[in-house]
Amino acid sequence: MQPIQQYQIGVTMSDKSTREFIIETANELFLEKGYANVTVVDICNACNISKTTFYYHLQSKEDIILHFYDSITHNLSKHLLSILSKDNYWDQLLICFESLIKEASKFGTDFLSQMLISNLKEDYGSYDFRDELTNVVVMIIKKGQEAGQIRNRNDALALYKASAYVFLGHEVTWCIKKGNFEWLKEVRTALENIFDIAPELR
Repeated sequence: MQPIQQYQIGVTMSDKSTREFIIETANELFLEKGYANVTVVDICNACNISKTTFYYHLQSKEDIILHFYDSITHNLSKHLLSILSKDNYWDQLLICFESLIKEASKFGTDFLSQMLISNLKEDYGSYDFRDELTNVVVMIIKKGQEAGQIRNRNDALALYKASAYVFLGHEVTWCIKKGNFEWLKEVRTALENIFDIAPELR
């Protein structure tokens, strides 16, 4: 089995807005100290801004994590040319899912658990489908079906939705197990079965 190339996902804009700068800086602090150990004051100090400025751009520390998948999905799109240049459509699918897992898992179970808890209290749309990613993955699935690499012939959008819910279920399990769960490996196995990948590609 060939190793799958991973792409580093992150904010790469050189000219960031104040809000983007606060979010990026906060995420760096979350990575370093853990979400629960970072306060708004810590974020303000790291950004060299006042609390007034912070609350002008964001409602709370929690507000930063609610749209976590917006940013990493958007930044994944920057690598689409590299992803779509591969002839193996199964590899293309894996790059999409495994890159998301790799980036999300860096933030730890506390961070992702808090995002889940917040959305259980009120649906903030953190887990909604993003058109930007949906359109790309559905296209890859259709091409994989045409090439015979994806042998499940069901509707491509339905297959993507099924795989996305599997992704979320495994993310929740990873959080419950406090990281003692092979999220990436288990998702890959599940996707192989959902899409009925040709044996020579597994």
